[in-house]
Amino acid sequence: MQGEAPVAFGGFPRPGRALRVVLGVIAAVSVAGAIVFNWAPGGAAGAEIFEKLTFSPHEVLAGQVWRPFTAALLTSPRGIGHILFTLIGLYFLSTDLEKRWGPGRFLRFLGVSALLGWAVALAVDLLPLAYPIFHRDHLFGASAAITATAIAWSRENANMRVRLFFVLPVSGRYLLWVTIGFCVLNVVYFQEVSEGAIAPFGGVLAGLLLSGQPSLARRAWLTLKLALLRRQRSGLSAEEILRGGDDEGSGASSAARRRRPGAPPLRVVSGGLDDELKKRKVPKDKRYLN
Repeated sequence: MQGEAPVAFGGFPRPGRALRVVLGVIAAVSVAGAIVFNWAPGGAAGAEIFEKLTFSPHEVLAGQVWRPFTAALLTSPRGIGHILFTLIGLYFLSTDLEKRWGPGRFLRFLGVSALLGWAVALAVDLLPLAYPIFHRDHLFGASAAITATAIAWSRENANMRVRLFFVLPVSGRYLLWVTIGFCVLNVVYFQEVSEGAIAPFGGVLAGLLLSGQPSLARRAWLTLKLALLRRQRSGLSAEEILRGGDDEGSGASSAARRRRPGAPPLRVVSGGLDDELKKRKVPKDKRYLN
């Protein structure tokens, strides 16, 4: 059954507390970045300060590890189009994700998505590819997080519809492929965007791995954990498992099962239904058997 995404008063979704904080921080950093770049100190000094906060693969490898974190909060200091696109892109689809996941998981999702986008851009930059689109420097923006949000919303709402570009109704199932298609077209057309053409693919990967109930990443972790537990227990007998494992591997479980000082010794108490039936005398009147 298909339906439109839930909306609040005025036809717009109501953002949760975590999303409001994220949008407020990005807006504040954008204004501060524009002031530094254009006014105070402005000029070459302002541009130098701004560039020290962007993502640069070579500088990150040289030890400037703060750049992936600050770059995700920056927007273009020239013109308001980039900041408007960022706020709108995060706003419309993130409201549903925060409501489904809660603020904690939602904030972790955005953070991991942004960092994974820069990680993919860094990995591609290290490849011996001759095309300059794969070796961009001074990147900034939240394109990876926005892309991850679109992918995650699509997987969580496969049968829901959203209006693409505020006009075209598209179901979540098709929005996923539309989002991936735009990422590919950015590379094909050498699209010059502040985030670069490669970082959004990290957002695609994050959206696929971290969305769902449970997510693919959590499902893989639980499968690995179960395999390790089975491997750990495979060499133990039933008696050893009940006792808590061997002396070397039981560790905390043996300590947890250790009898506290002063506790009475354990003993087996005989009894039960079978013993009671054996001791029971058969009445002369068979009517009392029932």
